[in-house]
Amino acid sequence: MAIYIVGQSNLRIILETDVNLSTNDTLLIKYKNPEGTTGSWSATISTDTSKIYYDVVSTTDINIAGKWYFWAHATFADATVGKGAAASQTFIKEGDV
Repeated sequence: MAIYIVGQSNLRIILETDVNLSTNDTLLIKYKNPEGTTGSWSATISTDTSKIYYDVVSTTDINIAGKWYFWAHATFADATVGKGAAASQTFIKEGDV
């Protein structure tokens, strides 16, 4: 399992959905941080149309150590909504083990 450090600004979060997302209007990666705060980032569809990703570019995007949860949220052209099951990843502080 990969170890990730909080405060990185060169990281890609990828979620696989097993659904063709090419007919969507809005793609989001939603999250819940270790303090329970929720939010979302605009996602980009991968060349494999069942995957979406978000490129972390700010050191403040993931700035709290602990277990984070990420899930896909898609709104399709016909106004239907698809939501994925959450995946988790633990982030640690720099210098921790």
